[in-house]
Amino acid sequence: MSDKTKKFEPSAGFVVSVHMNKLGIRAVAKELDMFAEDLAKAMDRAGFQLVPDPFNLTNDAGKVIALEERQATAGLRVVKDEEAADEPSGDTSAN
Repeated sequence: MSDKTKKFEPSAGFVVSVHMNKLGIRAVAKELDMFAEDLAKAMDRAGFQLVPDPFNLTNDAGKVIALEERQATAGLRVVKDEEAADEPSGDTSAN
């Protein structure tokens, strides 16, 4: 059985990881103009943490997301509603 009186002593790596994540959360929250505590709670609910991006993968991922969004709307076009164009503007009541 474990000794309940022994104080939890995290490893140095754990402490460094928490502080690095804290710095990342504060930096992103500042860019989003939001409270760091709110971002931390949202990230906790989503199950994600921030990690450094030395190879700028976030920029590449953003480009892929933008491409996917453009492809999702490819081929769509605005069609004029002929019925709506024939009605007087603003008045939809019957005479």
